[in-house]
Amino acid sequence: MIQFFRRIRQKLLNEKSPEKSSRTGKFSKYLLYAIGEIFLVVIGILLALQINTWNNNRIEDRKETKILMQLNDGLRYDKEVIEIELKNLESVQRSIKMLEVLLKDPEQKYDMSMDTLFGKIYGIRNISVNRVFYEDLKSAGIQLIKNEDIRTKVVNLYENNYGQILSLTNMEYHINEVTRPYYLNNFLQINFGKSAHPIDYSSIWNDPFYKNIVNYRYKTLETNHIAIFNSTINDIQSLVNDIDTYLNSK
Repeated sequence: MIQFFRRIRQKLLNEKSPEKSSRTGKFSKYLLYAIGEIFLVVIGILLALQINTWNNNRIEDRKETKILMQLNDGLRYDKEVIEIELKNLESVQRSIKMLEVLLKDPEQKYDMSMDTLFGKIYGIRNISVNRVFYEDLKSAGIQLIKNEDIRTKVVNLYENNYGQILSLTNMEYHINEVTRPYYLNNFLQINFGKSAHPIDYSSIWNDPFYKNIVNYRYKTLETNHIAIFNSTINDIQSLVNDIDTYLNSK
Protein backbone atom coordinates (compact mmCIF):
# COMPACT_ATOMS: atom_id res chain seq x y z
CA MET A 1 0.00 0.00 0.00
CA ILE A 2 2.78 2.45 0.97
CA GLN A 3 4.82 1.52 -2.13
CA PHE A 4 1.78 2.33 -4.24
CA PHE A 5 1.63 5.86 -2.84
CA ARG A 6 5.40 6.24 -3.25
CA ARG A 7 5.16 5.44 -6.97
CA ILE A 8 2.39 8.01 -7.44
CA ARG A 9 4.42 10.63 -5.58
CA GLN A 10 7.54 9.88 -7.63
CA LYS A 11 5.58 10.14 -10.86
CA LEU A 12 4.32 13.60 -9.89
CA LEU A 13 7.83 14.74 -9.03
CA ASN A 14 9.24 13.56 -12.35
CA GLU A 15 6.67 15.39 -14.43
CA LYS A 16 8.21 18.36 -16.32
CA SER A 17 7.13 21.78 -15.30
CA PRO A 18 7.96 25.18 -16.81
CA GLU A 19 9.00 26.29 -13.34
CA LYS A 20 11.27 23.33 -12.77
CA SER A 21 14.49 25.34 -13.21
CA SER A 22 13.35 28.22 -11.03
CA ARG A 23 13.91 28.45 -7.30
CA THR A 24 10.16 28.52 -6.78
CA GLY A 25 9.88 25.30 -8.73
CA LYS A 26 12.61 23.67 -6.68
CA PHE A 27 10.97 24.77 -3.44
CA SER A 28 7.60 23.40 -4.63
CA LYS A 29 9.29 20.19 -5.57
CA TYR A 30 10.92 19.81 -2.16
CA LEU A 31 7.71 20.81 -0.42
CA LEU A 32 5.75 18.25 -2.39
CA TYR A 33 8.39 15.65 -1.53
CA ALA A 34 8.20 16.48 2.19
CA ILE A 35 4.41 16.41 2.22
CA GLY A 36 4.49 13.08 0.43
CA GLU A 37 6.86 11.61 3.01
CA ILE A 38 4.70 12.87 5.88
CA PHE A 39 1.62 11.45 4.21
CA LEU A 40 3.28 8.05 3.80
CA VAL A 41 4.43 8.02 7.42
CA VAL A 42 0.90 8.87 8.60
CA ILE A 43 -0.58 6.15 6.41
CA GLY A 44 1.95 3.67 7.80
CA ILE A 45 1.16 4.59 11.39
CA LEU A 46 -2.59 4.33 10.80
CA LEU A 47 -2.21 0.94 9.16
CA ALA A 48 -0.03 -0.30 12.02
CA LEU A 49 -2.54 0.92 14.60
CA GLN A 50 -5.39 -0.70 12.71
CA ILE A 51 -3.58 -4.03 12.51
CA ASN A 52 -2.68 -3.85 16.21
CA THR A 53 -6.29 -3.04 17.12
CA TRP A 54 -7.54 -5.91 15.00
CA ASN A 55 -5.10 -8.34 16.64
CA ASN A 56 -6.06 -7.15 20.13
CA ASN A 57 -9.77 -7.50 19.34
CA ARG A 58 -9.20 -10.98 18.02
CA ILE A 59 -7.28 -11.99 21.17
CA GLU A 60 -9.95 -10.49 23.47
CA ASP A 61 -12.68 -12.18 21.44
CA ARG A 62 -10.99 -15.56 21.91
CA LYS A 63 -10.63 -14.92 25.66
CA GLU A 64 -14.30 -13.96 25.93
CA THR A 65 -15.39 -17.08 24.04
CA LYS A 66 -13.27 -19.32 26.28
CA ILE A 67 -14.59 -17.64 29.44
CA LEU A 68 -18.22 -17.94 28.37
CA MET A 69 -17.83 -21.59 27.39
CA GLN A 70 -16.26 -22.42 30.77
CA LEU A 71 -18.93 -20.38 32.53
CA ASN A 72 -21.68 -22.23 30.67
CA ASP A 73 -20.25 -25.62 31.65
CA GLY A 74 -20.08 -24.58 35.30
CA LEU A 75 -23.61 -23.18 35.29
CA ARG A 76 -25.06 -26.33 33.77
CA TYR A 77 -23.35 -28.42 36.44
CA ASP A 78 -24.60 -26.13 39.24
CA LYS A 79 -28.13 -26.25 37.81
CA GLU A 80 -28.09 -30.04 37.83
CA VAL A 81 -26.85 -30.15 41.44
CA ILE A 82 -29.48 -27.66 42.59
CA GLU A 83 -32.27 -29.50 40.75
CA ILE A 84 -31.33 -32.78 42.46
CA GLU A 85 -31.29 -31.12 45.87
CA LEU A 86 -34.59 -29.38 45.12
CA LYS A 87 -36.27 -32.72 44.41
CA ASN A 88 -34.89 -34.11 47.68
CA LEU A 89 -36.18 -31.12 49.63
CA GLU A 90 -39.61 -31.32 48.02
CA SER A 91 -39.76 -34.96 49.09
CA VAL A 92 -38.72 -33.99 52.63
CA GLN A 93 -41.31 -31.25 52.67
CA ARG A 94 -44.07 -33.70 51.69
CA SER A 95 -43.05 -35.98 54.56
CA ILE A 96 -43.10 -33.07 57.00
CA LYS A 97 -46.53 -32.05 55.76
CA MET A 98 -47.75 -35.60 56.30
CA LEU A 99 -46.45 -35.51 59.87
CA GLU A 100 -48.05 -32.11 60.43
CA VAL A 101 -51.43 -33.46 59.31
CA LEU A 102 -51.11 -36.54 61.54
CA LEU A 103 -50.25 -34.36 64.55
CA LYS A 104 -53.67 -32.77 64.32
CA ASP A 105 -55.19 -36.05 65.51
CA PRO A 106 -54.43 -36.48 69.26
CA GLU A 107 -55.63 -40.10 69.08
CA GLN A 108 -53.19 -41.11 66.35
CA LYS A 109 -51.53 -44.42 67.23
CA TYR A 110 -47.80 -44.89 66.93
CA ASP A 111 -46.42 -46.91 64.06
CA MET A 112 -42.74 -47.65 63.40
CA SER A 113 -43.06 -46.16 59.90
CA MET A 114 -43.57 -42.80 61.60
CA ASP A 115 -39.90 -42.81 62.66
CA THR A 116 -39.06 -41.80 59.10
CA LEU A 117 -41.36 -38.78 59.38
CA PHE A 118 -39.84 -37.80 62.73
CA GLY A 119 -36.37 -38.03 61.20
CA LYS A 120 -37.13 -35.55 58.43
CA ILE A 121 -37.40 -32.71 60.92
CA TYR A 122 -33.89 -33.04 62.30
CA GLY A 123 -30.91 -32.26 60.15
CA ILE A 124 -29.02 -29.43 58.46
CA ARG A 125 -30.09 -28.93 54.85
CA ASN A 126 -27.49 -27.07 52.85
CA ILE A 127 -25.80 -27.20 49.48
CA SER A 128 -22.46 -26.01 48.13
CA VAL A 129 -22.20 -23.97 44.93
CA ASN A 130 -18.91 -23.12 43.22
CA ARG A 131 -17.98 -19.42 43.23
CA VAL A 132 -14.28 -19.96 42.44
CA PHE A 133 -14.65 -19.29 38.71
CA TYR A 134 -16.56 -16.08 39.40
CA GLU A 135 -13.93 -14.86 41.89
CA ASP A 136 -11.20 -15.58 39.32
CA LEU A 137 -13.21 -13.72 36.70
CA LYS A 138 -13.54 -10.69 38.97
CA SER A 139 -9.78 -10.70 39.52
CA ALA A 140 -9.07 -10.98 35.79
CA GLY A 141 -11.69 -8.33 34.97
CA ILE A 142 -15.39 -8.88 34.52
CA GLN A 143 -15.14 -6.53 31.53
CA LEU A 144 -13.66 -9.42 29.56
CA ILE A 145 -17.33 -10.28 28.95
CA LYS A 146 -18.22 -7.67 26.34
CA ASN A 147 -21.96 -8.29 26.21
CA GLU A 148 -23.44 -5.96 28.81
CA ASP A 149 -26.65 -7.95 29.39
CA ILE A 150 -24.74 -11.19 29.97
CA ARG A 151 -22.23 -9.43 32.20
CA THR A 152 -25.03 -7.97 34.34
CA LYS A 153 -26.76 -11.35 34.64
CA VAL A 154 -23.52 -13.04 35.68
CA VAL A 155 -22.95 -10.51 38.47
CA ASN A 156 -26.57 -10.73 39.67
CA LEU A 157 -26.55 -14.53 39.66
CA TYR A 158 -23.37 -14.94 41.66
CA GLU A 159 -23.80 -11.99 43.99
CA ASN A 160 -27.53 -12.45 44.68
CA ASN A 161 -28.67 -16.02 43.95
CA TYR A 162 -25.48 -17.80 44.94
CA GLY A 163 -25.09 -15.48 47.89
CA GLN A 164 -28.54 -16.47 49.13
CA ILE A 165 -27.74 -20.17 48.73
CA LEU A 166 -24.57 -19.77 50.76
CA SER A 167 -26.49 -17.89 53.45
CA LEU A 168 -28.80 -20.91 53.88
CA THR A 169 -26.06 -22.66 55.84
CA ASN A 170 -26.18 -20.00 58.56
CA MET A 171 -29.98 -20.22 58.65
CA GLU A 172 -29.78 -23.99 59.05
CA TYR A 173 -27.41 -23.70 61.99
CA HIS A 174 -29.86 -21.36 63.71
CA ILE A 175 -32.73 -23.81 63.11
CA ASN A 176 -30.56 -26.66 64.37
CA GLU A 177 -30.05 -24.79 67.64
CA VAL A 178 -33.78 -25.33 68.26
CA THR A 179 -34.32 -28.84 66.90
CA ARG A 180 -31.11 -30.49 68.10
CA PRO A 181 -31.64 -30.12 71.88
CA TYR A 182 -35.25 -31.27 71.57
CA TYR A 183 -34.36 -34.35 69.54
CA LEU A 184 -31.46 -35.32 71.79
CA ASN A 185 -33.79 -35.18 74.81
CA ASN A 186 -36.82 -36.87 73.28
CA PHE A 187 -35.62 -39.31 70.59
CA LEU A 188 -33.39 -42.35 70.24
CA GLN A 189 -31.75 -44.04 67.24
CA ILE A 190 -31.42 -40.70 65.49
CA ASN A 191 -30.30 -41.07 61.89
CA PHE A 192 -29.48 -37.55 60.76
CA GLY A 193 -32.29 -36.33 58.48
CA LYS A 194 -33.69 -39.83 57.94
CA SER A 195 -35.27 -41.36 61.03
CA ALA A 196 -35.71 -40.95 64.78
CA HIS A 197 -37.46 -43.10 67.39
CA PRO A 198 -39.49 -41.30 70.10
CA ILE A 199 -38.67 -42.08 73.72
CA ASP A 200 -42.19 -41.24 74.89
CA TYR A 201 -44.52 -41.11 71.90
CA SER A 202 -47.57 -39.75 73.73
CA SER A 203 -45.73 -36.84 75.33
CA ILE A 204 -44.19 -35.85 72.01
CA TRP A 205 -47.44 -36.25 70.11
CA ASN A 206 -49.29 -33.88 72.40
CA ASP A 207 -46.48 -31.37 72.87
CA PRO A 208 -47.38 -27.94 71.37
CA PHE A 209 -43.69 -27.05 71.23
CA TYR A 210 -42.93 -30.03 68.99
CA LYS A 211 -45.85 -29.15 66.73
CA ASN A 212 -44.37 -25.67 66.38
CA ILE A 213 -41.00 -27.20 65.50
CA VAL A 214 -42.59 -29.28 62.74
CA ASN A 215 -44.48 -26.31 61.34
CA TYR A 216 -41.38 -24.10 61.55
CA ARG A 217 -39.28 -26.66 59.69
CA TYR A 218 -41.89 -26.91 56.93
CA LYS A 219 -42.10 -23.14 56.47
CA THR A 220 -38.35 -22.56 56.49
CA LEU A 221 -37.87 -25.11 53.73
CA GLU A 222 -40.65 -23.47 51.74
CA THR A 223 -39.59 -19.85 52.10
CA ASN A 224 -35.83 -20.37 52.17
CA HIS A 225 -34.52 -23.38 50.27
CA ILE A 226 -37.26 -24.20 47.80
CA ALA A 227 -38.00 -20.59 46.84
CA ILE A 228 -34.31 -19.72 46.42
CA PHE A 229 -33.52 -22.92 44.50
CA ASN A 230 -36.40 -22.39 42.06
CA SER A 231 -35.40 -18.80 41.46
CA THR A 232 -31.74 -19.75 40.93
CA ILE A 233 -32.58 -22.57 38.51
CA ASN A 234 -34.66 -20.17 36.40
CA ASP A 235 -31.95 -17.50 36.42
CA ILE A 236 -29.23 -20.01 35.51
CA GLN A 237 -31.28 -21.31 32.58
CA SER A 238 -31.95 -17.77 31.35
CA LEU A 239 -28.22 -16.92 31.48
CA VAL A 240 -27.23 -20.18 29.77
CA ASN A 241 -29.70 -19.46 26.95
CA ASP A 242 -28.32 -15.94 26.52
CA ILE A 243 -24.74 -17.20 26.41
CA ASP A 244 -25.61 -19.89 23.85
CA THR A 245 -27.34 -17.34 21.63
CA TYR A 246 -24.45 -14.90 21.91
CA LEU A 247 -21.78 -17.50 21.12
CA ASN A 248 -23.74 -18.82 18.14
CA SER A 249 -24.00 -15.30 16.72
CA LYS A 250 -20.22 -14.69 16.83
